[in-house]
Formats: sequence, C-alpha cells, structure tokens
Amino acid sequence: MLALAASPALAQLTLQNDSFTSGMQLGAQGGFTPGEIGASRFVAPAAGRRLQQIVLFYGGGTGTRDVTVKVWDDSAGTTAPGTMLFEGDFTLTGSDQNLSSIDLAATTVLVPAQFRVGIQFQDAGVPSMARDVDGTVAGDRNFLYGDIGLGIQWYRSVDLGLRGDWILRAVISDGGPSPDGGVVIDASPGPDGGGSPDAATGPDAATGPDAGTGGCQGNGDCAIGTFCDLQAHACTFECRTDPDCGGGTCNSLGQCVAASAQDAAGCCSTGSSGASAGALAAVLAIVLGRRRRRS
Repeated sequence: MLALAASPALAQLTLQNDSFTSGMQLGAQGGFTPGEIGASRFVAPAAGRRLQQIVLFYGGGTGTRDVTVKVWDDSAGTTAPGTMLFEGDFTLTGSDQNLSSIDLAATTVLVPAQFRVGIQFQDAGVPSMARDVDGTVAGDRNFLYGDIGLGIQWYRSVDLGLRGDWILRAVISDGGPSPDGGVVIDASPGPDGGGSPDAATGPDAATGPDAGTGGCQGNGDCAIGTFCDLQAHACTFECRTDPDCGGGTCNSLGQCVAASAQDAAGCCSTGSSGASAGALAAVLAIVLGRRRRRS
C-alpha cells in the first residue's frame, strides 16, 4: 500500500465524485478524439487550496501517450467553465492494473472553492478515461467538451446519455493539521487506490455536512467518507473501518463491500474500449513524467 505524505503542518484532501473501488465494473470511454475533453467539477472546503495531484483511470489499452491537463475557475456553476488557471502536458502510460497519478507538486495552482479539472486528449481511442457504473451520476459534476454535430462546445455528460461519474479525482492541500503526524492517508488505504480518510477526520470534522443531512442527488454531493442514499436523498455511511463490515471491506465512501463483490471482475465498455476493471489494484501508479507547462 502507498501512503502519500504531506508536510508536517498540512494534510491532503482527495475530492472525488466517483464511487469506484478495485474489483468493481466501470464504463471505459474509448470514443474521445484529439482535442476533446473529459472533465469533473470539484468543490473544496474553502478557496485558496493548492492543487497537488490528479488521480484518474487511464486504461483500456497499453502504450504511452501525452494528455493535456486543464484547470478552470468553475465558480459560476455554468456548463462552460470560467477562467483557465492552469494548462500543462503530461505523459501517461495506459494501465488496467493501477490508477494513474499526475503530480502537480512542482506547480503552484491555487484553486477557488469550486473548480474544474479536465483531461484533453491528443490521440483517439484507448487508453482513455472511464466512468463508474454504480447507477448514479452527479449531473452538475461531469462534463464533456467536443463536437456531436452542434459545433465544438461544453456538454453535461448526463445530457448526452452517459451515466456514471468520471473516475477523475483532485488532491488538494487540507486546511488543518494532519491527523497522523504528516501522513495524509492511512497506512491501510481503502480498495479504491485513493485511500480512505483517517477515522478521526470523518464527516463531522470540518470536511462537510454530517451524515444524514438531506438534499444530495449523488455521491459527489456528500462529504468524504459518506455516500448518498438515493431513497432518502441524504448523506450517510455504513462503516468507518473494515471490522465494521463483518468480513467485507469499508470503501472510501463509507460503504461495506462484500468479499464476494471484491473478487468479482468484469467490465462495461462504451465506444471502442474493453478495459478490464477486475484487474485494478489498490495502489496508485506514479507512471508519468511531467514534460512541460504552458501558461
């Protein structure tokens, strides 16, 4: 397992809309063409946090390709984002066995409370991004930029019939002291490869609303460590650690995953991809080199 470390004074916080964990099915999106973008909107606890890392599924095929990472101010909450805050090219290697990580530690990207991260493709086909297939989608968090016959523009993924949240995550600096003396993620992170937050930093501890508060439409509306009960439209959790699950595993959304479900492999694919989700491991693969940054 990989524990990501921060400075002794500050911890890191992973923002994600997806519910993907190792062993779950996913929807591999192989239909991107050069210039098109898959993007996610994130909501940080406060403005001024530093964007330190991007974590994503980049697979369905092998080989090394360049992608362009773009970050925008998304405070307006419109379909098209606002001012671009960062743009840079990075090299990624396709993998169906590990999540990929783009290190932004050498940059200084300060984000507002609501921002958008996009992956712009320079090549067609796979390897590519993927979506979770938990049956929910945060309609205001997932976007595509491309041409579907109406000109090149931004679209909400849900308006194009895509279901599922992009497996695309933003790691930002946390505003408070690290609960583990500088270790950001527990030494025994969850099965999603992104790790689970420390039990002491649950949904009550300045990370978002208490479990049980209403109004959510998907997992992206809930605090880290909780998920959206779609019947009650309330954020809640089932577990904090694996022992709470009676032989299963507690994932980063606070859900118990049965042992049988963890062992199940399979995939759903759209476009031209046929990525295997069952092979995804629980560790992050730092598989890229930063090539250049454009201002």
